Parts: sequence; structure tokens; C-alpha cells
Amino acid sequence: MTELILRGGVLLTQNPKSPTAQALAVAAGKISAVGSDSEILSLRRPGTRVVHLAGRTLIPGFIDAHAHIWKIGHLLTGMVDLRRTGDIPGIASLLHEAAAAASPGAWIQGRGFNESRLAERRRPDRHDLDAVLPDHPVVLTRTCGHIYACNTLALTLAGIDRDTPDPPGGVIERDASGQLTGLLHETAMGLINRQMPPPSLADYARMILAALQHQLTLGITSTNDAGVSPALLDSYLALDTEGALPSRVNVMALRKVDGVGTVSLPSMHRSDHLRVDTVKFLADGGLSGATAALSVPYRGSTSTGVLRFEDQELLELAGEAHRAGWRIAIHGIGDAAIGQILRVYRALGPGPVRHRIEHLGLPDQAQLAEAARLGVISVPQSIFLLELGRNFQTALPDHLLARAYPIRAMLDAGLIVALSSDAPVVENDNPLQGMGSAVDRLDDGGSPIAPDQAITVQESLFGYTMGGAIASGDENNRGSLEPGKWADLAVLSGNPLSTTPLTDIQVQQTWIAGRLVFES
Repeated sequence: MTELILRGGVLLTQNPKSPTAQALAVAAGKISAVGSDSEILSLRRPGTRVVHLAGRTLIPGFIDAHAHIWKIGHLLTGMVDLRRTGDIPGIASLLHEAAAAASPGAWIQGRGFNESRLAERRRPDRHDLDAVLPDHPVVLTRTCGHIYACNTLALTLAGIDRDTPDPPGGVIERDASGQLTGLLHETAMGLINRQMPPPSLADYARMILAALQHQLTLGITSTNDAGVSPALLDSYLALDTEGALPSRVNVMALRKVDGVGTVSLPSMHRSDHLRVDTVKFLADGGLSGATAALSVPYRGSTSTGVLRFEDQELLELAGEAHRAGWRIAIHGIGDAAIGQILRVYRALGPGPVRHRIEHLGLPDQAQLAEAARLGVISVPQSIFLLELGRNFQTALPDHLLARAYPIRAMLDAGLIVALSSDAPVVENDNPLQGMGSAVDRLDDGGSPIAPDQAITVQESLFGYTMGGAIASGDENNRGSLEPGKWADLAVLSGNPLSTTPLTDIQVQQTWIAGRLVFES
């Protein structure tokens, strides 16, 4: 029986055979029909709820194809949020507040500093942090998530001194005299992770639920947690068993955890709200922090970034997952890392599912052609251009900046593109802002970055809906307004195809399986 009808609106279906409609019907949590008002109203029965959209726009719920759910939730539930700080004294003030509320000697963690947005134009080091909190171990995560800034006490507790060797795939930063700066890059962060007390399962659950509720306010009905440890996975599974997940999550299980090492493939799991059949690897670092692996040095530097794997190790770990039928998602930003990933995927050969490259930040045309030939799905973040573009312009040689996150070229090469935020690497994870950035490609100062790589609003909307569904293997049950798919929906105040700027549009309702879960 028809339980719900939404009518009187503009439906952007993302179904190329019938791209627009006026109404849809819902039965048993799924879309049962899509069509004109008169067609859908003919399905009305006693007890059917009818919602008049009054000309508003109805779309399939947004899908964030790459985010870090528990990390979003950590910032929402108590981690010190540094993303709006403008200088190192501002960071110090926030750390003082956190320490005042903490027990003596407790670890103080913060996240989100970005030297390009600090007045000092540099990263906080151990001397800065020692001056603030010498008696608490302090660990600050750079906005990219690939660099820690630690005070001396944290380094000491982790057993890190000037003679500690760099771990494979990581860097312990030292100054010109060989003294520790307190900055740890990539796998070197694992030396600290081994000492910090991990969140409990209850902590993880609070973080997950806070993040998913936040996403519902943005019209995000499905998401991807891009890098999940065994303990975090246990929390997801417990929440799913309890029926507590408010939206749908594709979990990417890590095979190598910094500070732990290689972990086993977990068991696959698929339910209406939780999918566990993707594994995640990181081939290199972040572009805004200049740890992504390039074929040439960064501007004004001799560094080419960090490759976290040797080819053979990555091939062996990915091969195990590939043979077991898992989808593989590998973080690859720099062109050197992308080359490594493509070598691995080429060696793996065909499989039952399509693999992914997360970010695909600086590919050349030959790499895009190879990715398309291999059936790779691309998962870039257009929002990086707005929030991190200033870093890109500072760090990249001109010829690489000209192809930073080349989404137009990805589509033209024939790749499926799933747009995403990588939050909390960025603060603004609103898909409408991400769509706008894919269209205008401006940094936060209004300067264009590779403007020839702009895409259309319709392409960006597809990337945040059907693109994400395809990337997680869910194209048959979400991503478009078609009969048989979940009634996971977002009601927008305006039509993105005719509203400028896109950020003038508000998400007014979010529905999961035909149930209203958010209303502004």
C-alpha cells in the first residue's frame, strides 16, 4: 500500500531516461512510483500521507562518497576544534580551556590547524605547545590528517627522541641542528597513536551518531567512512545490530593501521544501513600539507612527499582483498602515488567489483586513460579548492597546479566520478558547497584554480548522488528517484539547476526510507 506521496514539486531524478517529474510514491520504505501529480495521486489510499512540496525541489539524498565519520563526531563531542583559529595564541587559548576541563596529565587532542590560515604562516611546533601545556601530552592534527604537532611530553611518552629513526612511509621532522620539531608526518604518527588512550566503543558510538545526525541536516542520507580500524568497526556493527544507525554507511576497513601495523580482513557485512565490503589503503599523504607523493619537488623545496608503501607490499595486501571479492579504495593524490596505484590495479586484473582511487588529485592524461581502461571509480573532493586551494597555490609547481583535481578531464576520460568532502579535513561539508566548488573552482580568496576543469551543476549533482551510489556498489538501491530504490530523499528550497549561487539553497527536509528524519 502507498504510505507516502510527495507531490507538487520539481523532482530531479538523476535517471537519464526521465530526468524530471512532479511526484513520487513510497511503499515499505522504498519508492514505488515516480511521475506526474495526477499519476501519483491516483495511488492514494486511506491512510496515505500526502506532503505538498509547494514547488520545492526533491532530489535523491546526497551521498558523501568519502568522509571520516568518527573524526567528524570527535570534533562534535569534545575534541578541540582548531579550524577557525587565526594564530598560534588562538590555538593556545583553546588548549588552555580544554586542559582546565581535563583531569591532571590527560592527553589533550585538537584538530584542524592550517598554517596558510595562521598569522604566523607556520605550523605550531613543540616549543609553542610546551609553553602552553608542559604537563599534559598534547597532540594536534593538521587539517589534512597527515601531520601531527606534538609537545615534548607527548614525544617522550611515545619514546621519540632525536635518534629515533623515521619509520617506513613516515617522517620525524627535525630542525637544522637535528633537534625534534614535534612534527610527525604520515606513518610516524603511529608512534604517538600507540601511546594515546583509544576511544572506547561507547565513545566511538557517540562520535558516529553525532556525525550522522550532522550529515542529515545537510541532506546526506548515505555516507562512506573512509578508513575504519577494527575497534571502530566493532562499534558500527553493534550500532547496526541495535538498529541505531540513523542513515546508511559504507565502511572502508583499514588493512594497515598506523601504530598497529597490518590487520586482518574482517568479515563482510551487508544490511539495510551498514555495508562492509570495501578495504582502504593510503598510498601517499596530503596535498595541502605537502606530503602527497609527486614526481617532482614541491615549489621551493627538495621534498617530493611520501609514498607509504613499496609496490610489492601494496600489491600483496590489495591482492588478498581482491581475490576475496572486496572493493578496494586507495588514497592517491600525487601523480607518483597514482602511478603506483594503477600499477597495482593493472597487476590485479579483472574482478567482480570495481575499485576506487580516493582523491585522484594530480593525474595526468595518460593516467586518466589508464584508470578508465581499468574501470576505476574516481572519488575527488571539489571542496578542497575552496578550503585548501591557498595551500595548493603555495606548494605546487605551475604545471601541476593546472591539473589539480581535474574533474572535467576525469569525466571526459569516461570515469565515474563520486564527489565527496573528506570532512573533517574541510569544515564545510555541505554538498551544495561542494557542488558549487566543482562549478566555479575558486579558492577562499576568489582566485580560480584550473578553471578549465569546471563541470556543470547537473554533473556535480549526479556526482553527489548516483556517483556515490555506484562507488559503493549501491546503484541498485539508492542514488536516483526510481521505483525499487530506498525513499532516501532531500527537499531543497530551490532548484540547483536554476539557482545561483548554490549556497543560497537550503536543505529543508531529509527523509530516510520514507521517514522524515530532519526538518529545518
